[in-house]
Amino acid sequence: MKLVKGSLRVEGDPKTKLMVYGGALAMVLGILGLGYLLLSLFQSGPVEVGTVTVVSAGKEVTPLQNEIYVTQDGVVTEKRRLVPGEIGDSAPTVEVDHIVVRFEGRSQNGPFYFTIYDEDGLTYSEKKAEFRTPTEPGTYLVCEETYWGVEKNNIGVEYYFWIVVGEEDLASG
Repeated sequence: MKLVKGSLRVEGDPKTKLMVYGGALAMVLGILGLGYLLLSLFQSGPVEVGTVTVVSAGKEVTPLQNEIYVTQDGVVTEKRRLVPGEIGDSAPTVEVDHIVVRFEGRSQNGPFYFTIYDEDGLTYSEKKAEFRTPTEPGTYLVCEETYWGVEKNNIGVEYYFWIVVGEEDLASG
């Protein structure tokens, strides 16, 4: 093997060239990977809360948002959860027509959960990772729970919106 002075060219058989260039590439990728890991481990500053929008019948609404906890450097600070009876008109009402809940932002904490409450504030459907329209007519409060951030630094947020399910919605369903 011969390294030509002032050049990155290596002379020798193909196996030697492959080993030299492959080793150099592996070192560069290793250094970049280590840098990425260090940056992600030492993430500083507040967690960025993403956005949640509900789309139905061609209309897009922003649900009522309530922060339920904050984890900063592994230390959890609990905040107050809302109860269905205190939501009232604060949360928007969405038409029951192919409801899609859209999430935009960074979250490494697994799935999102939906809890659906009936008109009396009783749990109709508990902690499901997929939104499903109720099968009985009535007015329902949907609580979608999301965790923004990474394991060490994250924020838990509840998002609320109302749906009104009528007989015609069930018949066309």
